[in-house]
Amino acid sequence: GDVVYIRKQNTVENGQIAAVITNDNCEATLKRFYRTGDTVTLAAENPAFAPMVFVAEDINNLQIVGIAVAYTHVI
Repeated sequence: GDVVYIRKQNTVENGQIAAVITNDNCEATLKRFYRTGDTVTLAAENPAFAPMVFVAEDINNLQIVGIAVAYTHVI
């Protein structure tokens, strides 16, 4: 599998790949982050997976862990 290196920070720019905890610390995901007004969309690189969309109060349940800065593909 691949190894992703995460720089710990609590902010992310639109389009960056972010590690985000969702659902009250029960799930974590690594997706592209997009914020438009009161909507946050977490989009997978793989188009087979639907984006995760959070609005209004649901955004308060998201915790940004950091951004992906590098990855290594292990053979």
